[in-house]
Parts: sequence; structure tokens; C-alpha cells
Amino acid sequence: MDWIITQLFLSETGIHEVYIHNKNHKVKCDCNGFITRGVCKHSKFVMTRLNNNGGVYPVEISNKADPIYVAEAANDPTAFREMLLKYGKIEAI
Repeated sequence: MDWIITQLFLSETGIHEVYIHNKNHKVKCDCNGFITRGVCKHSKFVMTRLNNNGGVYPVEISNKADPIYVAEAANDPTAFREMLLKYGKIEAI
């Protein structure tokens, strides 16, 4: 569980997922721009928020999500991704 999904983005080319490495805080995205250049607008967005919050990415979750569900999802990458899809704020850039 080295790479943790952190943010979902909706763009003209589809939904993109940005991950943060849990040890060195590197960022990667699954969009073509990142795959080609190693940087993209999605990864820049996440890095800016990460740097502005002392190295912690502020994941935004709807208050409709059960706090127990959110806490349990934090321990399982697949459940966390599903929780983000259902209750997370999806950025559109």
C-alpha cells in the first residue's frame, strides 16, 4: 500500500485518479499528460494543496458519509477509492 489514491478529477478526457506515495509524498496521476511528461494539471493541483497543508492532503468528504465507514475505508485502498467515488469531492479541471 505504497501509493494511496487521494483525489479524483473530472476532465474532458474522463475521470483521472491522483495518488500520493505514503513514504516520500511523491504524486502520480493516471492521465496521459502525466504518463507522457511526468507532470500534469491534476498532479500540480494535488501538490499545491499538499504543500499548503503541511504535507497532508485535505480529502474532502460529504457529511452524508457515515464516519465509521470513512474510518474503516481509510485502512483499505479499494474501499477508500469507492468511498471517494461515492462521497468525495471530485474536482473538475
